[in-house]
Amino acid sequence: MNDAEAGRISLDERQRLHEANALAAIFFRQELLGTEKTWPVALLESWGAGLVLSPGSAWQIGLAPDGGTRLVDRLRAAGFGRELLLRSGLASSAEDGRLVDRYRDQLVVVSHDRRLDPVGFVGIDREGRARPISAETPVHRRAEALVGVMEQIDLLGEGAIPVIVDHPLDAVAVGLGSHEGGRRHVGIPLCGAPISKDQASILRRYTATNWVIVTVPFEQESGQRALRSAVDLTEYFDRVRMLECPPGPLVGNPWRLEFLADLYLNPPGADRSGDLAQHLDPEIDHGSDGPGLVP
Repeated sequence: MNDAEAGRISLDERQRLHEANALAAIFFRQELLGTEKTWPVALLESWGAGLVLSPGSAWQIGLAPDGGTRLVDRLRAAGFGRELLLRSGLASSAEDGRLVDRYRDQLVVVSHDRRLDPVGFVGIDREGRARPISAETPVHRRAEALVGVMEQIDLLGEGAIPVIVDHPLDAVAVGLGSHEGGRRHVGIPLCGAPISKDQASILRRYTATNWVIVTVPFEQESGQRALRSAVDLTEYFDRVRMLECPPGPLVGNPWRLEFLADLYLNPPGADRSGDLAQHLDPEIDHGSDGPGLVP
């Protein structure tokens, strides 16, 4: 967000918008942990992300209710007025003028800006389709917000290697693997768009390592987006590894990931094809002639 755009609202209103998003994230999280619906649990587990249902999970994924005004009521009880709720993008106006919840019947993941303030949400529907659902607001621009950094900032600061994926639940599953098994990798989802310069800058700012992995889907359009992201990331990271991945959830997929390229000068090594666990194991080295995952 440029200086002119930033000046359109006061610092107080900016803080209140961040607070509204933070409270909404808490509300959605409580909804997920308390739900009796079966589809959210089944969907999370099918992507290898079931551990986010633990109350202590760093990934604060939530659930937007079917509809109505439950979030609006919670925010109004906390002192947020009509105009601010509309400007936040968390509420919309019904035909009769009432404020109603904008996000309905979907899993939601928080996106954060450069300062790691909560500014928007990505939604995941019952079929597992993910897309950014927040409109542009005084604090939210899609190209200036990123999912996954705040949730995994401790690992990133300790030298974990970012793994760029498309789907938020792939990112969660990769990150949970790092927390559980000691793998030094975290997933960062782009949600259907190539990485922007602002997003790459955010990731670089909080990442200790100079190494990043980009997964490249088989599907042409998604693959082209990933390739563009890989090239753009070379402006921020010294080494960018591209791995071709099959469709479907990344973790636990029976298909193999295929090595495509390392975007830095280095002599070619041995065959680097293998499954996800092989490529995401920091202890694996592919020989002195080739670039292992350890920078």
